[in-house]
Amino acid sequence: MVKIKDNEFIKLDFDLYANDKLVQTTEEKKGKEAGLNIEKYGPQTIIVGKGFVLKALDEDIVKNTQIGETGILELKPKEAYGMKNKKLIKVLPKSAFDEHKMRPVVGVVYDFNGTYGTVKSIVGGRVMVDFNNPLSGKNIRIEYKVLSKVNDIDKKILNVFESILRIPNDMCNVKVKEKIVIIGVPEQIIMLKDHIIKSLNDFIGELKDYSVKIETFKKE
Repeated sequence: MVKIKDNEFIKLDFDLYANDKLVQTTEEKKGKEAGLNIEKYGPQTIIVGKGFVLKALDEDIVKNTQIGETGILELKPKEAYGMKNKKLIKVLPKSAFDEHKMRPVVGVVYDFNGTYGTVKSIVGGRVMVDFNNPLSGKNIRIEYKVLSKVNDIDKKILNVFESILRIPNDMCNVKVKEKIVIIGVPEQIIMLKDHIIKSLNDFIGELKDYSVKIETFKKE
C-alpha cells in the first residue's frame, strides 16, 4: 500500500451525506437515483491539503488512508461547514433581482457578484436569501475511496487548468519532453501567461525542475 502526503494529486470517489441524505456523489447511478443535479460524474482529482475538499477530509486521507483503501468520516457541523449564521440571512427587495434580469425562485441558488445565496421565501416585494453554505448546520458523513495517485506532469497541469484556472482541457495543449514543458493556450489568454505559470508553480511543486514555455494554441 502507498501512503498519501500533502500536495500530492490523487483520484477520489466519494459519497457525501448531510443529515443522512445523499447530497453529492461521484457515482452516476447513485446520483440519478437520489435525484441530484450533478453536471459531471466520475472520480474527482484533488490536490491533498490545498482546500479542494474539507480540511477534515484532507487530514483523514493523510493520516488514515492509503491508495486503494476506503474511509468513512463523520463530522459535526462545526467540523464540517460550520453552524448557521443568522447574519448571513438577508431580506432583499425584489428589485435587486429585477435589475439583473433574474426571477427569484424558492430553493434556487443565485450568484450575487461572487457570493452565492439560496432563496428561502418570497413575500410580496421582499425576498429572503440565505448566504450560508447550504450544508452549514448539518451533520456530515463522507464515504470515500482513494483510487490512485496522479504522477504525470501533463495530467497535473491539465487538472490545474480545469479546476483552478477554469480553463477547459479542450482549450489547451500540453507537451512534455524530458524536462521541457510546452503549454498551448488560446490567443485570447496568452497575455495571462505569467499568472498561469505562477498558478502552476503554486500547485505543482516539481514544476520548478522543468523549463516551461507558453505559446498560442489553436484548436483544430
